[in-house]
Parts: sequence; structure tokens; C-alpha cells
Amino acid sequence: MTSEPIEQKDFAASSSVHDTEALKLDIKDEAGGLAVKALTSVAADEETSRKVRRKIDYRILPFLCITYALQFIDKTSLGYSSVYGIIPDNKLQGQDYSWASSIFYFGYLVAEYPGIAIIQRFPVAKFLGVNIILWGAILMTTAACSSFAGLATVRFMLGVVEATISPGFVAVTGIWWTRQEQAGRSALWISFLGVGSFVGTLLAYGIGHIQGALSNWKYIYLILGALTIIWGVAFTLFVPDSPTSVKWLDEDEKVVAIQRVIENKTGTKSRRFVNAQVIEAATDPKVIVIGLISFVNAIASGGLSFGSLIIQGFGFTPLQTTLLNLPLSAVQAVAQLGSGLLAARLRNSRLHIGSLAMIPPIVGTVLINQLQPTSRWGRLVGVWLLGTYPVGFMIILGLLSTNIAGSTKRSVASGWVFVCYCVGQIAGPQFFKSTEAPAYHSGIVAMLCGFILNLVLNQVLRILHVLENKRRDKGLEGKSEEEIAEMKRQSNLQGFEDVTDKNNVMFRYAL
Repeated sequence: MTSEPIEQKDFAASSSVHDTEALKLDIKDEAGGLAVKALTSVAADEETSRKVRRKIDYRILPFLCITYALQFIDKTSLGYSSVYGIIPDNKLQGQDYSWASSIFYFGYLVAEYPGIAIIQRFPVAKFLGVNIILWGAILMTTAACSSFAGLATVRFMLGVVEATISPGFVAVTGIWWTRQEQAGRSALWISFLGVGSFVGTLLAYGIGHIQGALSNWKYIYLILGALTIIWGVAFTLFVPDSPTSVKWLDEDEKVVAIQRVIENKTGTKSRRFVNAQVIEAATDPKVIVIGLISFVNAIASGGLSFGSLIIQGFGFTPLQTTLLNLPLSAVQAVAQLGSGLLAARLRNSRLHIGSLAMIPPIVGTVLINQLQPTSRWGRLVGVWLLGTYPVGFMIILGLLSTNIAGSTKRSVASGWVFVCYCVGQIAGPQFFKSTEAPAYHSGIVAMLCGFILNLVLNQVLRILHVLENKRRDKGLEGKSEEEIAEMKRQSNLQGFEDVTDKNNVMFRYAL
């Protein structure tokens, strides 16, 4: 960074010096001319960069955070409604409730790759906004269900429209923030899973007191669905698709927004499809491992759809059960936000933090399964300790945006991670057999295995990253400072030329 502020005259002067070089740039990023300007202009001073970052934080982060909270509330509404009569009103028997929980992720699975392909080719924010509106409308129709078939259909469609929210947010985070900033920003919007759980629990508790013509569980879906539709309209209107289309940055600030992410070496977004990048993603062991982490983490997440039934099985009333979910929600929010802030401050600590976050859930599952049924408060503490497990999912979402370059490769890798996530979410509830209620021993053991594997695979992925970074550093031995400086300059250009992390020799993997 230079100490000179970025001004239009800098662009003009820089362009005159770098005209020949600019014409040689093979820009495939949709930032186009702005990317060329950012690469060939004098770098912005720190104060200007901070000013632009503050605008981005204030204008985009709140939408990501609140949307993620709403998604979690809406996605887990089946759990809230399970203690308010949705099971008998829809004539659910045996494993019907497990399948009603799992089938959401069949829809998620079917829509994942088509949705990610659309995100790559169309304006990301507008596409996400439309999906938010649709999921709100579908959520409201759940109140009309009176059978397993109807409930399963609505849950499937809800999975279809929610499938692109997380990968879409990963893409948005990669567009607007630097690699180091992404850890804290991702942690913030993902921490709203816990906020959503907390707020959703309070809403469910309040709705549980409604004395109306409808069953209480129907009010849950009608109220949450209406709120989601309103929010979806706001998201569509106010969230920009990229720095080129944003209205609250002037032309100079748009260039600064792109300059800020040059060092990411991932560009902003390219709409082209590259077959070679598909093969690279499918054969990259780092991508394969991150998908496996997603799978084992999701097994536990799928199991927690039974969280309310587990707590109720300790001998609490429906309203008490709802309130006793609050500490779990609080643990989720604090663990995710705290871990994200720690990862932002300590470089290359993400995977260690993800591993440490698995220790409380491991202890929690042991307490739930090993304590006697009479020790209901001890077992309840075990349930609350499960709240740190979402940190694992937060870590892999952050690594998706920072550690994979090449638009097609990143799309395929995101699809793989979320397919694994869906399979885990589908499998998780199936370990909870109705014949084992209310203890669900097999389900708790499955969650325990997922937590242990998550811890181990985090360290495997870290070793792969460390070894690759060392190999690349070794390749620089014997080169002069001028040669290394030129390689860094070329590496920055390659970020906007849709070059993958594998083929960008100066790319280094975050840990």
C-alpha cells in the first residue's frame, strides 16, 4: 500500500504508463474494465480502503446475517412444531417424522448443482433474493398440510429453494472481502445460526401461547413465512450483485473495492465454464477431504432435528422444552462468533479451532448416552454442549471462499461440499429410530462418531495444506527478489484470469 490517496488523476497517469500492459491482460472476470483499472492503478491508501470496507460491511453484512438467521429458523421450524401437534395432525407414524426431516435435504440435493450453475451465470444477489421470497411462500403453505404426503412435498420444495443460500453467501463473501477479513465476516453471518435458533425458540414459545382457531404449529409457519417474504423483497432491492453494479460506491471506490481483493487471487466472478477445472476439482484431495468434513458435520446437524424431542423425553412439558432450547442456541451463537473472531486474529488457526470445537459435543454425547435417565439435568447439559459443533461447518464455508480459485472449480467444489452436507443431513435423522424414543441411543452414537471424525479430518486437511504450501515455498528458493516480485504481480493478474489455485504458483492455502 502506498500512502497516496487514490484519485482519478492516478488512474489516468497509471493508464498512460501501463496501456501496453493493460491490453495484454486476459481478463475473464466480470469486473472487466474495473479489474484492469484496479490492476494498473496506484494502490489505495489504508484510510480509503477502510472507508470502502466500512461501507461494504454496513450495506451487505446485515443482509447476510439476518437472512441466515431466518433460514435457520425456517429450516428447523419442523423441530419447533414437533411439540405443538404437527405429528398427530399430519398422522405421522413410525419413521415418518424422520423422513419429513430428511426429505428437505433430498430437495436441497436435487437443486444444489443446478443452483450453483445459475449462481455462476446470473446476478447472484437477485437470484438469492427471489429464492428467499419463494421459500417464505412455501413455508406458509406448510400450514395447509394434513398428511405425511403433503408435509413431505412441502419440505422437499423448501429444500429446493434454500439450496443455494449457503453457497451463494460463500460467493458473496469472496467477492467483497479479503482473505483475512473473510474469516471474521463468514463467522459473523454463520453465527446467526445461533441467533436464529435463539430468536426462533422465543418466537415458538410466544406462538405456543396463542389461543386461536388454528393449531399452534400452523401459526409458526404462517408467521415465519410472511416475515421471510418481506425480507426477501428487501434483499432483492438492496443487495448488489458485484462491485460493478453497486450504487452506493462512486467509480473510484468501486476500483478500490476490487483492489482490496486482488491479493485473494480468486477474482470476483467469471461466467465461463471450464471442463478442465471440473476435473481438477474432482481429483483434488483437499476438495475431497473438505466434502467429507461437511458430511460428518451434517450427520450431527441432521440428528439435532430431534433436539426438542430429546429434551421433551427428559420429562419436560412442550413449553418447558421450548425454553430449554435457549441455552443451546446461546452456546451456538457465542461459539461461532467467538471462533470466527479468534480465527480472524490468529492467522492459520481455522482448522485447529474447528478441531477444538468438536471436544464439547464429544463430551455432550457421552453425557446424554451414559448418564442414568434420572439425571435429566446432567443429560440436558450434554445437549447444550452440542452447540459448538456448527463451528466445524463455519470453518469449511470460510475455506471454500479463500482456498479455491477458478470460478468453475469453486462452483464444482461448492457443489461437492453441499452434496455431502445433504447426504449427511439425510442420514442423520435415520439413526434416530422411533422404537428407541425417547433416549435415541443409536442416534446419539452416530453424532458422537461424526464429531470425532470431524476433528480428525480437520487435521488431515491442515496437513495437506501445510505440505502444499511448503512445496511451493521450496520452489522459490534461489530466485531473486525481482523475480519473486514479478511472480507475485503475475499471480495477482491470474486471479482475474480465472486461473485455479493449483496453477497459480504464488497461491498459498489458509489453514
